[in-house]
Amino acid sequence: MHLSNYTETLRQAVTQVLGAPPDEAPLEAEILGVVEQDGYRREHVRYQVSLDDWAYAYLLLPPPNGKPLPLVYAHHRHNNNHQSGKSEFWKGLSDDPGLELVQRGYAVFAPDAIGFGERRAPESNGEEYDREYNFHLLAQRLLRGETLLRKVIWDVSRGIDYALTRPELDPNRIAFMGHGYGGRMAIWAMALDPRIRVGVAHCGIANYRDTLRRGAWFQPEFVVPRLLQVADMHHIMTLIAPRPFLLSTTTADMNQYGTNEVYRRALPAYEHFGAAHRLSFYVFEEDDPTGREPRAKALDWLSSWLKTY
Repeated sequence: MHLSNYTETLRQAVTQVLGAPPDEAPLEAEILGVVEQDGYRREHVRYQVSLDDWAYAYLLLPPPNGKPLPLVYAHHRHNNNHQSGKSEFWKGLSDDPGLELVQRGYAVFAPDAIGFGERRAPESNGEEYDREYNFHLLAQRLLRGETLLRKVIWDVSRGIDYALTRPELDPNRIAFMGHGYGGRMAIWAMALDPRIRVGVAHCGIANYRDTLRRGAWFQPEFVVPRLLQVADMHHIMTLIAPRPFLLSTTTADMNQYGTNEVYRRALPAYEHFGAAHRLSFYVFEEDDPTGREPRAKALDWLSSWLKTY
C-alpha cells in the first residue's frame, strides 16, 4: 500500500476509535483582562469549545513589528497539579517558558486543558478531588461511546480556531510544544490537525504496549478503548510526517527508551518523504527534565523551522 493511502486509512481508523467529537458551538470569544509589562502583552481570554463549555487561556504577545507573528501553542504538563494548568507558562518569573518564547518574537497561546486550572470542577477541594474528577470526565464519555482524548484534541483545535481570528498571528506558522502531558498532546494534535506546522515533545513519550509491559499508570486522558487494535504511538507519529518534530527526553525519564522506540519506528515515514532531518531525537544528560538545556534546544528547533515557512 502506498504511504499516502496507508496514512489516510490509519487516520480514519484512529478517528473512529477516538469516538465522535463534541458538537460545534460559536467561539463567542472575549478578552477578560489585559496586562502590559516587561515589553509584552498578556491577555486572559475565554472561548467556547462546545456548547456551554468554556476554555480559558493566556495569550502572550511580543511588541508588534508590522508582520504577522508566529504562534506557539503551549500545552501544560500534568505533574499531579491540576490547579496549575496554563500558569505553568506564565508565573511572572524571569525564567518562565512563555516569557522566553515571547523574547524570541513568538506569540504564545497557553490554555487550560479540561479538568485543569480554570476548568477544574467548581466544587474542587484539592488535588485528590481533581484526580477523581478527571476519571469522572473519562467515565462519562466512555458510556457515550466517546473518549476524553477526543475531547482534549477537539479543544486544541478550537484553541487554534480562536488564534486564527487574531489578525496579528500568522496562520502558516503555528507550532505546538509541551512536556509530559503536553508532549503527548503535541503528537496527537499534530497527527489530526494539519494547521500545526512544527512540534516539540519533551519527556513522557512511549508506546502504549511498552507502558503496559512496564505496568506503568495511564493518565485518564489517554485511555482509548480498542486503540491498540489499530495503532500505537509510533503509528500516530507517522501521521505527522513530513512536518518537523523534535522528540527529547532525559536520563531521569522512565520513558527514555520508549521515546527512542517511538522515534525509530516513526523515522521510516519521514525517510519516505526524504525528510529524515525533520524528525529528531535527543537524550539530555541531566536529572531535571524541566532544565534549561532542553528548553534551549526546543527554542532553536522552533526558530529553525518556523522561519522556513
